[in-house]
Amino acid sequence: MELREEWMTAGQFADKAGVTVRTIRFYDKVGLLHPSHRTGSGHRYYSKLDLARLQRILTLKYIGLTIDEIGAIVRREGHEEDLKESLRVQSTIIGQKMEHLRLVQKTIKETLSLLEGLDYAKREGEEPAAGTEESSPAWELFASIIRVVNQEYENAFNLQTRIRLHDDFSVNPYKWHHWLFDQLKIPERGAVLELGCGDGTLWQRNMDRIPEDWDITLTDLSEGMLNDAREGLKNNADRFRLMPADARSIPFPDNSFDAVLANHMLYHVSERHQSLKEIRRVLKPGGMLFASTMGKRHMNEVEGFLSRLNPNYDFGRQDFACEFGLDNGEDQLDAAGFVRIRLLRYEDGLQVTDAKPLIDYIRTTPEGRENFTDSRLSKLEAMLNESIRAKGAIAITKDVGLFVAFRD
Repeated sequence: MELREEWMTAGQFADKAGVTVRTIRFYDKVGLLHPSHRTGSGHRYYSKLDLARLQRILTLKYIGLTIDEIGAIVRREGHEEDLKESLRVQSTIIGQKMEHLRLVQKTIKETLSLLEGLDYAKREGEEPAAGTEESSPAWELFASIIRVVNQEYENAFNLQTRIRLHDDFSVNPYKWHHWLFDQLKIPERGAVLELGCGDGTLWQRNMDRIPEDWDITLTDLSEGMLNDAREGLKNNADRFRLMPADARSIPFPDNSFDAVLANHMLYHVSERHQSLKEIRRVLKPGGMLFASTMGKRHMNEVEGFLSRLNPNYDFGRQDFACEFGLDNGEDQLDAAGFVRIRLLRYEDGLQVTDAKPLIDYIRTTPEGRENFTDSRLSKLEAMLNESIRAKGAIAITKDVGLFVAFRD
């Protein structure tokens, strides 16, 4: 094959990018960046498109993603040629990382401020207030730091990867987002607040069903997610108000909303009791909270796959259903002062006939990120493909539902 004029040798390509040839060879070896052309004698030749791919890899590496996480992004079907989409995804991920770091910093500052207050009281000879020893708020904030540092912060890629798995393989033909919207019994001219709106998929998929007189405010802790929501809703942007907000300190006056929606997000919130108090505060008397979540059985087959790959891994600490789930959510809502609490279950399951989307899904979970190595990935793929060949599909449990609760 005749070499194209714009092709670069590995050395020229490395010089152009400001990296070493060794780096280029490593990314070829791990499958992140193959050359556009390789001669029979093994010489590598790279193109301008390869330079764009290398930029993507180096940016994602700079912001702290692992090789496996980077691979899941750069190998996304249909996006290798789309440079604008590539940059948009990178911007979203960077925004997520920045928001995560800000939240970690905020929690650390709160702990430091409290500890400094206790030190001052000791210097002044004051008696410690009741409950300021090991059971003090300081120790709770230390626990919050740990939870926040380990917290899985969504990005658009992770979220859409999960949604696609459920879209493609769910048994129930009536999809989750339509079912959830059906449950929103909101009065005419109702004021609606969503906490943790993500990329706005719920509203995008029900746009033709949203009453014209609803006043809808969408919030998320992440500016990156809000940008994705704005992009997805841009043709109907005038129907929504989008703004950043922390569910633990909701920036609205008392009695502002007829309904608050928290769709699969309360289990992410540290100091959840404070968040529920805030939700109750901004609801009008008689207002409704719609809080969806999962049960302990949800996707438990995935845990089984990972246990076979790494029998020593402790999955319990990553179980969001233990934080705020179908089994304990009612007690938490009751303790926060909500009344007439009902649990509605969405009946569904997965029959997965293609291993790749399931592997991509597992990559987005905390357990998947901590367990994936190249060898384990190969074993997982072989395991899943063998199961599909033997049974025709992999059956996976879904255990999800919605709490509906009222402010009295």
